[in-house]
Amino acid sequence: CLDVGIEAIKSNKDPIEAMFNMGIDLSTKRYSKIKKIAENLVSMYPDKGTILTQCFGESIVGFMIQEFQNKNKDIKVVCAETRPYFQGARLTATVAYDQGADVTVITDNMVAYTMQEKKIDVFTSAADLICLNGAVVNKIGTFQIAIVAKYLGIPYFVTGAPDKGYNGYNDIHFEFRDEKLVTEAMGVKTSKEGVKGFYPAFDYTPPHLVSTIVTDLGIYSPYDVFKYYVGNDEGEY
Repeated sequence: CLDVGIEAIKSNKDPIEAMFNMGIDLSTKRYSKIKKIAENLVSMYPDKGTILTQCFGESIVGFMIQEFQNKNKDIKVVCAETRPYFQGARLTATVAYDQGADVTVITDNMVAYTMQEKKIDVFTSAADLICLNGAVVNKIGTFQIAIVAKYLGIPYFVTGAPDKGYNGYNDIHFEFRDEKLVTEAMGVKTSKEGVKGFYPAFDYTPPHLVSTIVTDLGIYSPYDVFKYYVGNDEGEY
């Protein structure tokens, strides 16, 4: 958008209009890709079943629900709350509910029991970053859910596109957030003053725990997701 704005100035055109139009074009293109990702994802869902989500997958959640409703698939959604920000409880669950989905929130330490008790068919998440080796970097807790899913024989479907320049673990700089967010909940202190907190924001799920990576161009094994860029210079955005 900045580039087209600068070019508009050089051409004596309105830079605001140029940047606005470029923003609309990019957003339209992006959402069309996410819609295709959702279609590919839901194509692997059973006609009737229950899925477990992790964190807030932004528009992929909305498009996913729209797609399984359009396909008349009877899908229930279980959302892990994703402490300490509670994105799953506050955002993912809200989107699902507002779109008319059957949605249940669980705390992050209920995942293993819930997978058995609620007969979870699929675990799915978006990704903050997908490495070219098929590993996934996502909201903290994703790794442990993937381990449990693998142990219980539940597939883990990741949505997104691989990120150029990230080949694996050594290319990633992990973010650590304010430790006080762990010792409180929604601004309410939950532990004694002086107790320390530890808050890594993301974790790394290795490719052997990922069943498939679902992109706008198709469904890949984590071990060949690098092929996404064969003849294609664009990612999800």
